[in-house]
Amino acid sequence: MDFFEAQESARKRTKRLVFLFAFAVLGTVLAGYAASWLLLGQMESRQGYTRDSYGRRVYREALPSRPLFDPKLFLLVTGGTVAVVGLASLYKWSQMRAGGSAIAELVGGRHVDLKTTDLRERKLLNVVEEMSIASGIPMPAVYVLDDEPGLNAFAAGLTTADAAVAVTRGTLDKLTRDELQGVVAHEFSHILNGDMRLNVRITAIVFGILVIGLLGRGILRSVGRGRVRTGGGKKDGGVVIFLALGLALLIIGYIGYFFGRLIQAAVSRQREFLADASAVQFTRNPGGITGALKKIGGYALGGTMSNNHAGEIGHFFIAQAFKSSFGGLWATHPPLDERIRAVDPSWDGQLFEPETVVDIKNESFAAAGFGGSQRFSADETLPRVHEAQPDLPPPRRIAPVAFKPARIVADIGALTESHFRHAQQLLDTIPASLREATRDAQAVPVLVYGLLLAGDRAARDAQQAVVAKHAGPEAAAALQAQRPALSVLDPAARLPLLQLSMPTLRQLEHAALDRFVTTLDELVHADQKVTPFEYALQKMLQQQLQLARKPAQRVQFDSFGAVRGEFAVVLSALAHLSAKESAAAFAEGAAQAPVIRDQITLLAPEACGLVQLDAALDRLAVSSLPVKQRLLVAAGHVIASDGTVTVEEGELYRALTATLGCPMPNLGIAT
Repeated sequence: MDFFEAQESARKRTKRLVFLFAFAVLGTVLAGYAASWLLLGQMESRQGYTRDSYGRRVYREALPSRPLFDPKLFLLVTGGTVAVVGLASLYKWSQMRAGGSAIAELVGGRHVDLKTTDLRERKLLNVVEEMSIASGIPMPAVYVLDDEPGLNAFAAGLTTADAAVAVTRGTLDKLTRDELQGVVAHEFSHILNGDMRLNVRITAIVFGILVIGLLGRGILRSVGRGRVRTGGGKKDGGVVIFLALGLALLIIGYIGYFFGRLIQAAVSRQREFLADASAVQFTRNPGGITGALKKIGGYALGGTMSNNHAGEIGHFFIAQAFKSSFGGLWATHPPLDERIRAVDPSWDGQLFEPETVVDIKNESFAAAGFGGSQRFSADETLPRVHEAQPDLPPPRRIAPVAFKPARIVADIGALTESHFRHAQQLLDTIPASLREATRDAQAVPVLVYGLLLAGDRAARDAQQAVVAKHAGPEAAAALQAQRPALSVLDPAARLPLLQLSMPTLRQLEHAALDRFVTTLDELVHADQKVTPFEYALQKMLQQQLQLARKPAQRVQFDSFGAVRGEFAVVLSALAHLSAKESAAAFAEGAAQAPVIRDQITLLAPEACGLVQLDAALDRLAVSSLPVKQRLLVAAGHVIASDGTVTVEEGELYRALTATLGCPMPNLGIAT
């Protein structure tokens, strides 16, 4: 299943979820109506009279029997139920819409300091970095649940820009690097397949249904803590009715909650098989995910969570987080033996208890570039650096990945071993000082400024003066210190470094973030022109920071005709950038969109500049998935039409995919 199929599948599951939710609410309404009908009948019987439509008393001997269906009562119960459930669901949704970090903190998660010296936490950060670069999404925030000794983990968030990955203390202590890698790959599958947003919706819906029962429980507790008479006075009758109301709400709420849990379990279980398979496909190491599952099964605590809120998000976790009731009907995950055999059919059925703590000193991090490599790769445009530092090792370039449009689009959002290994190689070429800068709130803005340094020494000195003017002399001095490492950075690693910087950038205070954005804009426009890379960096940064602060917009354009003008702008801009034969390149791309091929023509360069391109991408970002997919295929054909792909073309293409919300792995294109 590719990215676009997975996203469409998530949309279909959401529609099914809405239907099941409506069915559960209907059941709650009917139960509430039955309880209200009985309570009103009991109250009328105790009073000896009721009132007619004119407000006059009608005494017991003249009371007609209450009809089985009372429209007014039904509408009142329905309105009240929908209002309570709807408001409660909206409350829970608003509580979780802050993103994955808010959800991780809800269950006791501690944000891992990106500069941590704890070896286990460094190992976890390193694994998440690899997965982030390989899958093409910004690095998620990383959390550890220190008070949870069980083996479990989850990914949460509404978009890739606000995602968080959390693991329990038991997972961090008891899993080897390969097993941890399998667990994190499993969670990245949920991020890429659109499962996170669906998980939040399920949580909000189940809470909305449960809140009726919580109201009933609250009423019963309030009565229990007060003074309840045992005599036969009228006050005692009121207390009895109050108790009956609380009990009815409790029963009604938990009836709805029962079905809500069934919905939660039914929607969750099948996705775990897909995520397990994706983890194997990503790492090409079945022993990673199966080893983790075997330890979960053999550990006394398994994946059990102790936090009171864990049950609310039980479907988020990689393993069952609570004991399932009702014969497994509430189980949010398939049985572990089924999951293990789905990956390893020859499994002998043996589980094993994990050691108390994995000896991390016996694990090798060198292959994964743990902590960053000191090896630099040469940059032909800056020979003076190497003359001044003759001890630098020979240049290293990562192997290029062939740019085949159909293959590239198919790889969007996919977990593949080739991109995973490529990400490890790429991270190994990044100087350690730059890797560390992505984790420091003071250093990361300067690092991003440095990614824009270009041209000869005079041009770079002028750019540094811009930084000194707008960000201050300390930032300028820090940039000067970073320049030797930046000068030898492989061009293919620039945007991946931006990906790794996103968690730290999101933590900047509002004033610091404003200063950073302003300085960056001044730096981009300092020479009165904007290069494709400068545009790509700014666009990706803007898109990720905005998504982390507000939810993604709804689809506004479903047809190709509605965005044919935007298609023309994007393909024309790429054609003028990518090929000498711009007309031929445009025609090759347009042919990939046969529905509008005859309705679009190559625009003049001034009609498809970066300003027009920016506006076109913003409009295309709220188009349907089929439109986005076809645009990316067409754009890929334009770029590859002359048989060569430059670094700038590849970076502009990545900016295009990021703006459309389609995470693309790093191309690894060498100059």
